[in-house]
Order: sequence, then structure tokens, then C-alpha cells
Amino acid sequence: MKEWFAGLQQRERLMVMGGAIALALMLFYATIWDPLTGGARAKAEAVSDTQKTLAWMRQASEDVKRLRPASDQALAQLPAGQSLLGVIDQTAKSSGLGAAMKRVKPEGENKVSVWMEDAAFDDIVRWLETLRRSYGVEIDNIVIDKKNVVGKVDARIEFSGHA
Repeated sequence: MKEWFAGLQQRERLMVMGGAIALALMLFYATIWDPLTGGARAKAEAVSDTQKTLAWMRQASEDVKRLRPASDQALAQLPAGQSLLGVIDQTAKSSGLGAAMKRVKPEGENKVSVWMEDAAFDDIVRWLETLRRSYGVEIDNIVIDKKNVVGKVDARIEFSGHA
């Protein structure tokens, strides 16, 4: 290679050296500089997007708190003479979740645990909201596992409520 380079005329050597320098600069830019600056730019944009999302979520949280009636929970309670277990069983069946309820276990007077299998997630959410709004039933603990079928879940829910 040295012999070939030495055999070139002065003008050709300058052209080869200039091409080699240009190639080295392009390789440096393509392999080092551009990925570094592009990554930093992408991270900065991701941080900015996350901050915007956080700000939106905080505002939405305030809106929800403002729009939610404060008396909603205070007015809703179990009907006189009806147990938490009875309300949960009755409302689950009327919400189309009766077949999904595999086990219901009373945990004292004011607590009930429910196990559901292959239940429709949307139906569970609507049922839980009905229990909260209409009967003042609170969720103490909930574990939801998704199934391979879209929209179907297994759930274990612990409720508490007062007459």
C-alpha cells in the first residue's frame, strides 16, 4: 500500500489523502456523533412528553375531584336488613357475573371476598361502580389477572360495607 501511495503523483496523493480525511469524518459522524446527539434529542423529547402527560394527569385528577359529588359516598349504604353478602350476590347476578363467581367467602359482618373466573372485565368494572355508588361498598383489595381471551379476566376482590 505504501509503495502504491509513493508511486502516485503529488496531486493524486493530495486527492487520496483528502478522500481519506473526508471518509474518516463521515464515519465519525455516522457512527459516533449522530447517534449521540440523536439519542440525547430523543431523550429530551421523551422527558418533555412525560412532563406534559404528568401535567395533564394532575389537571384531570383535580377535575375528577371537583366533579365528584362529596356526598355520593355518605348517602350510599346497604339497604336496611340486607347483608353485604346478599347485596354482592344479587348485584353480581343482575350484572351478568353470576356464572363467573366461583367462590364467595364472608369475612365477618362487614367484609366479603369474591373469586371470579373468566369474567368480562367491562362487566366487573360496571358492577364495582354500581356497588360503590348505590350501596357504598368499598374495595379493600383487588387482584385481576388477564386471560388469553381478550376482555376476560380472573379476579379476587375483597369488599367492605356498612349498613
